[in-house]
Amino acid sequence: MSSATRGRHVDADVIVVGAGAAGLAAATSLVEGGLDVLVLEARDRVGGRLDTVTSLSTGVPIEVGAEFMHGTAAPIRALAERYDLRTVDISGQRFEHSTRGLRVARDYSARLDRVLRRLDVRRTPDRSFAEAMRANRESLRAADRSLATRFVEGFDAADATKVSERWLAAAGSPGHDVRESRVGRLLDGYGVLAQALASSLGRRVRLGAAVSEVRWHPGRVDVTCDGAARGRRRRYAARAVLVTIPLGVMQAPPGARGAIRFDPPVPSLERSVALGIVGPVERLVLRFAEPFWLEPSFARRAGAPALDRMTFLQSRRPLAFRVWWTAYPVTAPVLVAWCGGSQAAVIARHPARTLEQLAVESLASIFGMSPARLAARLVRTYRHDWSGDPFSRGAYSYARVGGSRMSERLAQPVGSTIWYAGEAADTAPTTGTVHGAIASGQRAAREIVELIHA
Repeated sequence: MSSATRGRHVDADVIVVGAGAAGLAAATSLVEGGLDVLVLEARDRVGGRLDTVTSLSTGVPIEVGAEFMHGTAAPIRALAERYDLRTVDISGQRFEHSTRGLRVARDYSARLDRVLRRLDVRRTPDRSFAEAMRANRESLRAADRSLATRFVEGFDAADATKVSERWLAAAGSPGHDVRESRVGRLLDGYGVLAQALASSLGRRVRLGAAVSEVRWHPGRVDVTCDGAARGRRRRYAARAVLVTIPLGVMQAPPGARGAIRFDPPVPSLERSVALGIVGPVERLVLRFAEPFWLEPSFARRAGAPALDRMTFLQSRRPLAFRVWWTAYPVTAPVLVAWCGGSQAAVIARHPARTLEQLAVESLASIFGMSPARLAARLVRTYRHDWSGDPFSRGAYSYARVGGSRMSERLAQPVGSTIWYAGEAADTAPTTGTVHGAIASGQRAAREIVELIHA
């Protein structure tokens, strides 16, 4: 225990709330900085929105949560090197589906970049992406505006009528910088990274401990958590608290499962939390008996080029699931269906069985097959309801109109006692990414170490 906390009862120097990517990375940095740490996690597993299902029959891990490394993703690559985790870059071909069938989308990045570079990071007053597209309808092709809108709704899980133009402009275009356009994966899944971080922390991580209240005054926090057993409550004391729960849970109404009550209230944190929106995503992993789309005869019947190097597949047609991807460069009998933003909020009302049916119908339309024929090849579907999960309440965050400073505001500590970290609080333009969450947690940890050792 540090000298700063000797002399009065505390259970740790710092309590970290949440054992997702941000919380685990932060706790590891805090321990390396010489501090005693206690990590309280509501779920019965670590990882948060990282959730990997091991499947020996597919040859690849099944990710029901986050999957990709976007851009350079330096924080992830550094941890992968430390823990000897295998990474792979994806450099295949992106396909597009339209009324003309399946074709390689050779100009996808250029078209997207042409639109996103029109966004104004200093726009006053701020406006939504949809409003920005209407303002540029004379100078940008309708097809390009539609493509960019699908990208914002899919990649950012954002409602185009609500997301801030200034926030999107600050994030930039992924096609403009070659390094930032990289896409990769951990070959064995994100779950191995979560487990590696958790293993280094050992008994400092307490599962099934849902924090419900934080009582605080400068230099002291008393944290109440509800255990897995009904009626079992525990209280822990520390010098500081680092909250790393998702923004959607921070926005949960008082008394809701997963919600945290601060006593006294923290108006500055409440205002910062209100600047963001957590976007919904519907993500289904479809496992087939074999990767039939790789057969040369299939490509001929579909009137498409060979699909051996297909990575992402996007449809221009108004399907329930318009974005798909493969396990490339690994050959595996899985395809991932993706729907984000306002469309995801609509289809999320359906039960899981209906969502599977919508995914099959969408893919059958893209591949020019009957839904029954495609369904006969389907072995299993994997899904987690992140929006309905009380400990996530959505996929990841974006800034609403007028909220372009969301991340900067969330990253500000309160009374040198309360910190918040996570993908929503990453001050670099990487909100919504795993490496953004890790960087945010590590940044907060450095600040806390410097304060306590001062």
